[in-house]
Amino acid sequence: MNKYATLCLLLVLTVISAHAQDGDFPGDDATYAELEMPSYKKDTTANAVVLNEFGRTHIVNDQDNGLIHEYHVRIKIFNEKGVDAATFVIPIRKSEKNGDQEEVHGIYGTTFNLVGGQRKATMLSQKRVYTENKNRYYDQVKFTMPDVHPGSVIDVSYIFTSPYVYNYKPWEFQSDIPKIRSEYWAQIPANFVYNITLQGFYKLTRNESSRVSDCLISYGGGKADCSLLKLGMDSVPAFVEEDYMTARSNFLSAVHFELSEVHSFNGHVDKITKKWSDVDDELKNEDDFGKQLKRSGGLFEGWLDSIKNAKTEDVAKARWIYDFIKHWYKWDGYTGMFTENGLKKAFERHGGDVADINLSLVAALRYAGLQADPVTLSTRENGLPSILFPVITDFNWVVVRLKTGEDTYLLDASDPYLPFGMIPLRCLNDKGRCFPQDGPSEWIDLKPATGFRQMTYVNLEMSPDTGKISGTITLQYDGYKAVDKRRTLASFSSQDEYLEKVSGKLPGFRITGYHAENLKDLHKPLTETFSVEMDSAVSMEGDRLVLHPFVMPEFRQNPFKSPERKYPVDFGATEDIRTFFTFKFPAGYRIVSLPEKTSLMLAGNGASYQLESDGLSNQAIVRSILMQHKPLYSSDEYFSLKELYNRILQAEGSDVILAKNQK
Repeated sequence: MNKYATLCLLLVLTVISAHAQDGDFPGDDATYAELEMPSYKKDTTANAVVLNEFGRTHIVNDQDNGLIHEYHVRIKIFNEKGVDAATFVIPIRKSEKNGDQEEVHGIYGTTFNLVGGQRKATMLSQKRVYTENKNRYYDQVKFTMPDVHPGSVIDVSYIFTSPYVYNYKPWEFQSDIPKIRSEYWAQIPANFVYNITLQGFYKLTRNESSRVSDCLISYGGGKADCSLLKLGMDSVPAFVEEDYMTARSNFLSAVHFELSEVHSFNGHVDKITKKWSDVDDELKNEDDFGKQLKRSGGLFEGWLDSIKNAKTEDVAKARWIYDFIKHWYKWDGYTGMFTENGLKKAFERHGGDVADINLSLVAALRYAGLQADPVTLSTRENGLPSILFPVITDFNWVVVRLKTGEDTYLLDASDPYLPFGMIPLRCLNDKGRCFPQDGPSEWIDLKPATGFRQMTYVNLEMSPDTGKISGTITLQYDGYKAVDKRRTLASFSSQDEYLEKVSGKLPGFRITGYHAENLKDLHKPLTETFSVEMDSAVSMEGDRLVLHPFVMPEFRQNPFKSPERKYPVDFGATEDIRTFFTFKFPAGYRIVSLPEKTSLMLAGNGASYQLESDGLSNQAIVRSILMQHKPLYSSDEYFSLKELYNRILQAEGSDVILAKNQK
């Protein structure tokens, strides 16, 4: 019997065995109780609910496609928004280098509806299942269940196979919709030693383990017993994403497996989870990492010789090289800590993935005699890296650490809008691993060099002759605000298109002129000034003139809506937002009211807000300052932070009110 036939037989026996055990649930028909279920009692706002979910993962052999994962789920749809739960997207990993690829088999699905008091079943046609290319590393299998509408119950199952036994299938007990029951069985041969971690805020309602004899038989005749873990959770709440959080994978209630060792039947032990000293040695000799830096010695010869030999400070040299690399290369949108093209090809092509560009920056800085080293990290969207032991697959980005004297800089040349000394906001995710040219690797804090800074100056004046109000609105952006703004401006095809967009955010005003300063000079604050006009009649309420001083507010609603939050609020960087409003008015008017003075502060001076106003003989002045002194706030601080934003919105909802003097 050949290898393929053996695998098929094992698969068939596995499926029959799994469905015969008590873990899975029947998938033949939906009950009337399920079809008539109007809502989920524990969360009446839910658009859908997982009635039952079961998964089982096991390793059937020690060769290709040995990892088998079976999945079965039943979902109740309550409303139109819940219909989205009927679309399934299954990512499958692939490797262009060796041709390995994960696969999905045996997709079965049924939609159940109640029609005229009778149950109607609609089967999923295989024609509705298709595979699309996502990127060079992943494809995705997609399908949408048929005849789904509010009231439907859908039942879906499939088998997932993978050659990547080191990437044992994780299980997420929590998702965007609540789950009544979620259970996962993991059958692990004694040959494979995994580090198993349970994360999240909810406890297991089932946690059992048992032994299965001779669960794995190799092609050479070796046998191994297995440990069977049965893990389950009941009544799992929906995971609600809010603003200012890192990857949802950091907080979802889930179980993860990281392969530590593989014990072959011939007695050889391959340690997958190694010490960092082992990883250091491996990466120095890795073709797509350390060896690229060793081979790049002459890559910049002739290009950087003048700056290399220049008698100038190291920081000035580094800035020049940083700008050279940033203008020479264009990022292709792909992430990763290993080069895709190699530094030589990336140089010739003027572009590549993140590692192509930033390892080139390391090489260029070293060529000029500067101390530069790569730093691998996991982006905010990718999740936090494991700190306890090396897991190289956790990392999906690389930046550069530059040391000049007593100063240290983090650099990233993949983003054209980043000035020297800043890395992308997506990279501000706790810690990164730095690999010095000499010496052991080390964890370093990914601290932002700057924060979000914006100043808004509103200067308006009322004409005594025409009653028209005119003036300027000036916005000055610095730090990450400037990076975001430059990227936004570049996204518009013309200045007119941009001004049309801004006009929609300035009701009552007409933009009569526009000027931007330091648009290209990334090391200076970006400033844009709008000349504006408005007819006083627009703001007249009877004999009173009403003006809103916060014409371009930082936020129009509280970003924190949940009554509680179990995970931190992560802004990525500190924030400094200031507004200065001045309105000059002619004789014949008097100030009736101004926004009230407000002073707010979080415990420990974690954040503060100040609002002041003054009324002079012919001027109304309003000033506000919002300072968030740290980038991360714990879940215990959530309610105070939420209330701070509520109070700010209340304070900035006030107007400047003037009235005509009585004659």
